[in-house]
Amino acid sequence: MSNFLKKALGLFVEFEPNEPLQPGGAPVRDSLAQKFPLSSPKQAVAGISAEELDKFDQHFTRLFESSNLPGPDYFEFWRMMETLEAHVPDEKARIAAVFATLSIQGLSRDKLLETAGQYQALVEKDRAEFLKAAEDKASREVEGRKQEIADLEKQIAEHSAQIQRLTEDITKAQTGMKTLQAQVAEQEQKISANRQGYDVACQAMITKIQSDIQKIQTSL
Repeated sequence: MSNFLKKALGLFVEFEPNEPLQPGGAPVRDSLAQKFPLSSPKQAVAGISAEELDKFDQHFTRLFESSNLPGPDYFEFWRMMETLEAHVPDEKARIAAVFATLSIQGLSRDKLLETAGQYQALVEKDRAEFLKAAEDKASREVEGRKQEIADLEKQIAEHSAQIQRLTEDITKAQTGMKTLQAQVAEQEQKISANRQGYDVACQAMITKIQSDIQKIQTSL
């Protein structure tokens, strides 16, 4: 089915080998050309790696095979178209040959078109389911983490505000501490000076009293 998927992508854009390339090798194009280029020597796929292309190829193969309608229909038509491509390069001739072969098995033009529409509806239903699953996963994996980021940002803002308040409190405390330290030094100096003055005065008073005692003893 990979050829079919590549052709489906090729409906969007095909690049010629001499087209200018961006850094990394992707041709310079706009809109869908940048999203759906093909991975072959003359075609390139931007945004879809070979691994992803193979994964989606297997996905649609399983989807079509599991939903294959009874009898020959569009599914068998395009598979036979792929098989004969190397032998019948002309697409119109190949369509006619494949249809002639399958018409023997009961495939009509109306049934071919009808079943092609049914497979298209199948792919569109699968796309809707895929998008819903992607949204659900985004809600679980992305939105939940976005909420965690918002909560952490709020927590950081609260802690930053708390740090700012604590920093201001520390600055005030340091200023108050310096003021108190200066007051302590001033009071210690005053107390020391007062103590020294008292000691001098006290000693002078004692000396005076002792002198008076001696005078009284000798005079009376």
